[in-house]
Amino acid sequence: MTAQMIERITKDYYSHFCGIDLSSSKCGTYFICSAERDEKLRGFGCKYAIHILVNGSLCVVSYSPKHRALIEQLKKCGGDEIILAVSRHFSLKKMRLMMFEKEIVTCYGNARILKDEDYPLYEAFFRAVSPNADPDGWLHEYFIEKTSKEYFAGYFSDRKLLSVCDAPDMPYMEDAIQHTGINTLKEEQRKGYAACTAALATRHLLEKGVCPQWECHADNIASIELAKSIGYKEYGTAYILEEWA
Repeated sequence: MTAQMIERITKDYYSHFCGIDLSSSKCGTYFICSAERDEKLRGFGCKYAIHILVNGSLCVVSYSPKHRALIEQLKKCGGDEIILAVSRHFSLKKMRLMMFEKEIVTCYGNARILKDEDYPLYEAFFRAVSPNADPDGWLHEYFIEKTSKEYFAGYFSDRKLLSVCDAPDMPYMEDAIQHTGINTLKEEQRKGYAACTAALATRHLLEKGVCPQWECHADNIASIELAKSIGYKEYGTAYILEEWA
């Protein structure tokens, strides 16, 4: 998969959130009122009632019709003013969006793509990193679905998973683009396992013709630096109003 293909697919993916073709939108501020913002997003479990994407001099404000009155008052404002004004009314989630640029890590240590038979080790890992979650009734089915696509990677030591790159459901362009989430056992962090695992997951996606995608909370510096260390670059920032009802 070429760099041009990765850029096109990444922009196409975020275009769905914005309601506008980002490949042909270079600068300026755009306001898109869309009923799609009232739809619960697959894999996210909530609605993105307001989604503001900022990429350099480009700002796209996509919003539900229910927030039309607020946004209409802001159409003469700049991007920073819009974000500040909306933040006065709502708590916005701030996400850093990353685009894959080039491979940096090519040695993966004891990381490998997970198989169906690795489920007992994965369940033990999941329970360790998510002690408040209940995996009964769904985790095995989820694991088998993703391993059938070869979307999970893990770092092993003595028949134990130390770090896992998983693959949540995607709200748009399923099987064309895939998020590469990463978790590592607390006691095994800062040892390079996450970088090896995420780099392998990224390489395997590329080999399968799937565009890798990374995003995280803007204050998660460790995740941002990890992404950069394996070949991602910053694409933009999204300010999001999540609605769960």
